[in-house]
Amino acid sequence: MKRMAEVGLMPANPAVAKELELLDPYALRARGLDQALPLTHLGRALFHLNQRRGFKSNRKTDRGDNESGKIKDATARLDQAMMAKGARTYGEFLHMRRAAAPDERQVPTVRTRLSIAKRDNAEKEEAGYDYYPDRRHLAEEFDKLWRAQAACHADALTDELRSEIETIIFHQRPLKIPKVGLCLFTDDLRIPSAHPLNQRRILFETVNALRITAQGEAARGLTKEERDQIVHALDNKVHTKSMLGMSMKLAALGKVIKLRKGQGFTLETANRDAIACDPVRASLSHPDRFGPRWSALDSHSQWKIVRRIRAVQSEECFDIFVTWLKTHHQLEHTNAIEAAKAPLPEGYGRLGLTATTRILAALEADVIPYSAAVAACGWHHSDGRTGEGLDALPYYGQILDRHVIPGSYDERDDDVTRYGRVTNPTVHIGLNQLRRLVNQIITVYGKPDEIVVELARDLKLSEDQKREVQRDIKKNTDAAIARGLKLEEMGVPNTGANRLRLRLWIVSQELV
Repeated sequence: MKRMAEVGLMPANPAVAKELELLDPYALRARGLDQALPLTHLGRALFHLNQRRGFKSNRKTDRGDNESGKIKDATARLDQAMMAKGARTYGEFLHMRRAAAPDERQVPTVRTRLSIAKRDNAEKEEAGYDYYPDRRHLAEEFDKLWRAQAACHADALTDELRSEIETIIFHQRPLKIPKVGLCLFTDDLRIPSAHPLNQRRILFETVNALRITAQGEAARGLTKEERDQIVHALDNKVHTKSMLGMSMKLAALGKVIKLRKGQGFTLETANRDAIACDPVRASLSHPDRFGPRWSALDSHSQWKIVRRIRAVQSEECFDIFVTWLKTHHQLEHTNAIEAAKAPLPEGYGRLGLTATTRILAALEADVIPYSAAVAACGWHHSDGRTGEGLDALPYYGQILDRHVIPGSYDERDDDVTRYGRVTNPTVHIGLNQLRRLVNQIITVYGKPDEIVVELARDLKLSEDQKREVQRDIKKNTDAAIARGLKLEEMGVPNTGANRLRLRLWIVSQELV
């Protein structure tokens, strides 16, 4: 702001500033391509352009269906509309639309808002954008507008000033890298959920926990041969490009190991009738990506690829990565693009690389549960007691040090900064309130002899009532899955927040 005022792009007189606010910024942005503007008018146009600088894709969140998503489609429509009208810039295009309106009441909006577009029939409706500018449109307009005005104000509009203002308008800071918690058993940092070894551990942990049951018979675990047959079936299921639907029905898995009629899995309930496949393997071994070649890669090579997919942040980086896939893994161009866009699990697991490798080896070697695999590695899966007795409850981060994001460990800091905290603010507040309550009780009455924890669940329901609850849960789960599929079809990231927005929108339409 100060620099713009120094060169005359911003008025020093408040009265002049008030007059500038009355000028049509769209007209200035269009006229400035052909005519010399007073510096203050150019400043008004640049300030307006800075207010909405256009969408810039973040590959980490928009990876997957973004290419065919609503924003990409609306951006392409904007390019076509600008060509049809002969508009050289986005600002000129908006000025043309506004100037073509028959009266002020019919001036089209310049905001990018979702609208309902009817397809084939009235029952099929989908929200979308008419036009959506991205960062490229605004950057090109800034370049054309500046070059046109620099020819008229060579002394004031220097290259140095251009670089400074362009940085102010268009620079986008990279995403802040979040801290990663510690492994439950070692001092390693937790590995990402998308790490191939993490997903293999989860798969073997789930399959090893399966138990076969039949009416009148005691439940039994799987044999190693049965376990390996189930894992093989899960690994070779034909998958979609989406991470949704990457599962197999338990009934189908029962046929794989040839269960007798009447036999089933104890895991099978009204709310759970399938087992998820390895999502990383399923996603990247799709025929449109790596295909069978993915399984032939060792875990180190797989992680190298996954790590680079997760790190893709920009179009330029994306193109470089596609070229790398074609060069180092001999993928066809379309396969490389699809591989670079492959959806992967977000977040981090609960174990580090050392613990994951050792526990996975124990799970693969025998059909044992997670707790036994952890014990085979010399750890305990849940008992972290030290035998120390305290006079009061300390800050939870001091005790649950491997369940929180690490802090500074500086004794001069407060407890939250020093020991870290859980990321969920509700849990953080709840644990602190519990500590305050318990410590106050201890202060007044002394240490309690016994603490009774009651579950927030009605244990007095009849069998019919329990079945009704299970049906409601299944109905809600199926509806959430359907909303997730709809989001992926629309090119919107399938997150809990977006599923909730879609649910609220559906409810609002039912109330109309």
